[in-house]
This record gives sequence, structure tokens and C-alpha cells, in this order.
Amino acid sequence: MSHKTEVRYCSDCGMDTHHVVILVRKQSAFKGTKNQKLKEFIAGAIKGWALGAFVASMDEFERHLVCEKCGKKTVES
Repeated sequence: MSHKTEVRYCSDCGMDTHHVVILVRKQSAFKGTKNQKLKEFIAGAIKGWALGAFVASMDEFERHLVCEKCGKKTVES
């Protein structure tokens, strides 16, 4: 597993620090509904057709940034 870091401003530290970037899959909008897998497939196919495969797959993730100095976690959608 590769680790990617970025230099970002940390409000707790009060300066630019290194942050570890973690990609986390978003929760499904169809969770708990009838025919969940079919609805997810259709929505994914439409997004892939309209936006392109890479953009559609990246839309399924959130970026979590964790400060290496203080440990504060920030979520970017």
C-alpha cells in the first residue's frame, strides 16, 4: 500500500504540515433499498457514460487528510 502525503495548513498546529491522504469509499445512496445492487450498477453505468470511467470512479471516494504532527483529521468530499 502506498502512502501519499501533502503539505497543508493545519488549524490546530497553526502552520503548514505534512498530511497523509487516505481515500475512503462513500456510503451508497441506495443502502438498504430493494434491488440495491441493480440500482448501484445502473447509476454507475450512467455516470461512467456521462463523465468517463475515471471521473465516475473517483466520485465514489472521499479524501481524508490526517495531520502527521497533531493527528487532526479533515474530510474533503
